Amino acid sequence: MTVRRAPIPSLSPGERRLEGPIAHYLGRVLRLRSGDPFVAFDPATGLEADATTVRAEGATMSVRFGELRPGARARSAEATWIQGLAKGNKCDAIVRDATELGATRIVFAVSRRTVVKLDGASGEARRARWARIAREAARQCGRADAPIVDAPAPWSEALSRVDDAHARFCLWEGAVVPLAAQLFDALARGAPLAFACGPEGGLERSEVALAESRGWTVVSIGPLALRTETVAAAVLGAVRVWGAPFDRPSE
Repeated sequence: MTVRRAPIPSLSPGERRLEGPIAHYLGRVLRLRSGDPFVAFDPATGLEADATTVRAEGATMSVRFGELRPGARARSAEATWIQGLAKGNKCDAIVRDATELGATRIVFAVSRRTVVKLDGASGEARRARWARIAREAARQCGRADAPIVDAPAPWSEALSRVDDAHARFCLWEGAVVPLAAQLFDALARGAPLAFACGPEGGLERSEVALAESRGWTVVSIGPLALRTETVAAAVLGAVRVWGAPFDRPSE
């Protein structure tokens, strides 16, 4: 039987009346009725609890929440994904893939080859949309935490949002150093990870040089040219598979 899950902000034990989009989601999307169980999770804290609907009253729903417990998180280490702002709905797909594959933070960067132009208001609207997509992807894949999604920022600023405690990799098609060995070493050390990827058309040499001057390692992920919306799935998929042995609790 599939366990129904729902994101509940500010989750706490006890009975609570829900309304608005949350009540609509429980009643209309999940089709919960009085006495139906589900798992509630708080995307901000990563905590979850068993929950039971008490009663539905029009556009509101009363729910009883049990004791809080740590939910299933993406991975033990941080994983930040910096993505060059892409066209159309490509960023939507990148957010979904990055969430399902364990990213803990997603930063969109405006680089010289970025085609999409966003002002402050439209950038914030996009960020809110991507945050909703991340929460939904977290619910679907069973994560109890959703990644933080930053509003689009200039390439230089996006790079500066990751400190030097991270193992930082700038992915570039012109690089000669393979990612594989260095990524495996970072996973073995348990270092927080960060990756930076350009938009359609890639990064300019000056942008790669800027990343390198700030301590990012410029690496290649192989001879094939991947679409920008494919890179996150390829790299974070490797992190998920290779990182599994290092994420196991010690006996």
